[in-house]
Amino acid sequence: MSFRRRNYPEVLDNLLTNLVGGVAAEAHPFPPSDDGPLEHPLEQPPVREIVSVYGIKNGEQRLFRAGNDYQLGSDKQTLSWVSDTNAPDDGSLVYVNYLREDVVPTLTDLQVGSVARTMTESIALEMARLYAQLEAVYKAGFVDSATGSSLDKVVALLDVHRFKGSRPSTKIRFTRTEGAAGTITIQAGARVLDEQVRFEYETTETVTMSENQNTIMVTARDLEAANEPVAADTLTILAVPIAGIASVTNPAPASRAAADETDVELRTRAKNFLHGSERATKGALEQVLTENGVTGDIDESTPGIISITPHGADLTPEQILKLETELNATRPAGIQLDLKAPLAPLMVDLGLRLTTAAKTLEPDLRAAHQQVRETIRDYFDKLETDADASINRIVGLALAVPHVEDIKIETATTPAAGGSATPTDRLDTVGGVITLAGQPTALGQLGIADSNLPTEIDLVINFPSDVDVPLQSDIETALSQSIAYLNTLGETAFDPADGLETQKREFGYGKLLHLLPLPGHAGGDLQGYDNTPDPTTLPTAADRSPYTVSLFISQASGLTQVLAADGDSYALAASERLLLNGITIAVEQG
Repeated sequence: MSFRRRNYPEVLDNLLTNLVGGVAAEAHPFPPSDDGPLEHPLEQPPVREIVSVYGIKNGEQRLFRAGNDYQLGSDKQTLSWVSDTNAPDDGSLVYVNYLREDVVPTLTDLQVGSVARTMTESIALEMARLYAQLEAVYKAGFVDSATGSSLDKVVALLDVHRFKGSRPSTKIRFTRTEGAAGTITIQAGARVLDEQVRFEYETTETVTMSENQNTIMVTARDLEAANEPVAADTLTILAVPIAGIASVTNPAPASRAAADETDVELRTRAKNFLHGSERATKGALEQVLTENGVTGDIDESTPGIISITPHGADLTPEQILKLETELNATRPAGIQLDLKAPLAPLMVDLGLRLTTAAKTLEPDLRAAHQQVRETIRDYFDKLETDADASINRIVGLALAVPHVEDIKIETATTPAAGGSATPTDRLDTVGGVITLAGQPTALGQLGIADSNLPTEIDLVINFPSDVDVPLQSDIETALSQSIAYLNTLGETAFDPADGLETQKREFGYGKLLHLLPLPGHAGGDLQGYDNTPDPTTLPTAADRSPYTVSLFISQASGLTQVLAADGDSYALAASERLLLNGITIAVEQG
C-alpha cells in the first residue's frame, strides 16, 4: 500500500470542484501508455474547464500549470501534456479536477468570504491536518523514513537496537590489497573480530575507498555494551571478507562513546543488517563458520538436508558443540542439519624459485618473502574443496608483492599415502594446476629459493668432555669450500631428468659427515664424491660417535630444516644460494 499526502490547496480544490458538480480527483496513471502520445482521455466528457491537476514531479508533490504543463484538447475530452520535460514522474498518478459542460452548478457563490467557501475551507483545513498525521504514521512504518522512537520500533523487528552511549567504539583501518584496482565500498554493518572471536565490532557508516587510496578509516562500535574497550591492533579479522581488502586493524585502543547512535547511523546499520546477518540462507551458514574461525563445505544437494563438513583437525568438542548450536539457529526452518566430523586439511608443500629486484635492501627482501608466504597460505586456506589450485593464480598473487619480479613453482607435493615413503607429486604444469580437488587444503612447508637472499646454514657439533676437541678452523674451511661448490650448482641450468644432477643437489646427512674433519676422521671432498657417488661409502651417525652433528638450514622465508640423523636430506633448489652463518662447537651438558 502506498500513501500520498494531499496538502490544503489540493483538498480545497477537490471539495470545491465536487461542491459545484464537477469531477474531483480523477486518477490517471503516467505515462498513459508505453509508446503512445502523452494524453489522458477524461472519463466524463464533454469538459468545460480543467480546474487543476496535481501529481508528482522529481519525487515531490506539484500543482501543474495550465498552458505551460498541460492543456485541454479541442475535443473537450483529452488532457494533453505540452512536453515530456514538464510531465509527471513515470509510474506516478495524476489527479485531475474538472467541470463538465452539461452540468449546471447548484451553488455559484464560492467567492472568498462566502458562507459555502468559509465552511469548505474549514473542512479542507481539518482534512489536510489528517493527511499530515496519516503521512507521519505511514512514514513511521519504514526504515528509510521513520525517526526517533518510531525507528527504534521498526528496526526492533530485525532484532537491531539503537546503540546507547558508553558503548565501546574505535576507528578501524581498512588496507587495500596490493595490486587491487578500482574503488572499494565498505558497507555500514561490516563486522570485525579479534583472533579469539571474543569481541565483535561493526562499522557505523558506509565509506568508499577511491582508486588511488590504499587505506581508509571508519568508526565501529562493539556489539556487546558490557565489554571492556579493546586494546590497539586487536580487531584484525573480517567476519565476511571484502574483495580488495587485504587487512584490517584498530590502530588505537577503543573508548566508550558518549552519545547515542543517531537515526542516520541506526537506519544505515539496519538496512545493511540482512546483508551480513541473514537467516536461512547459505550465506548465513557460511558466516557462522567464519565467525567461529572455521572453514567448511556446505552441501545442499539432498532435499531437506544441509550437510556441513568443517575443516580442521584440532577442533575441540566444545567448539563443535558451539558451532552446531549456532548452525541450527541459522538453518532454514524444516531443514535438517547434518554436521559431519571435522575433516583435516591436506598439507601442501611447495618449492618456489623467486626472482626479486636487484639492489633491494635485505629487510625489504625478507618482508617480500614473508608476504609471499602469507598470501599463498591464505590462498590455500580459501581454496574450495572441489577445485584444483591454479598455478597462474598463485603466480599472480606472488607477482603482486613488491620487489618480486618473477616466480616459478618448482615442486608441489603432499604427504605420502598408502604406505609409500615418497611424497605425492601434485604439480601438473601442462594443465596449469596443482591437483588437489576433493579435499580441503592448507599450506605445509614453503621453500623459497632467491639468489638475492641466501639460505643461512648453522652447524652445531656436541661432544663429551673426555674426547678431543674438533678444530673449528678446519671445519669452517671444509664447510665453506663445500658451500661454494653447492652454490655453483644453483647457478647452472638444472635438468630434473638428469639423475646425477639430481643426486648432486640432494645434500644429505651422510654427505655432511663425509666432508667434516673430526678428530680421528679426515674430511672428504664433496665435489669429488658427487662425481663418483657411492652411498655405501658415506659415514653414518654411529661412525662419527661420540661426536653429534646437527646442521640447521634456514631459508629467508622462515622455513628451517634440520639435518641431524641418518636419512635426513635437503634438496637444493635452482638459483638457491647458501651462506655459512655460524659454527658452534660445544661440550655436551649433563
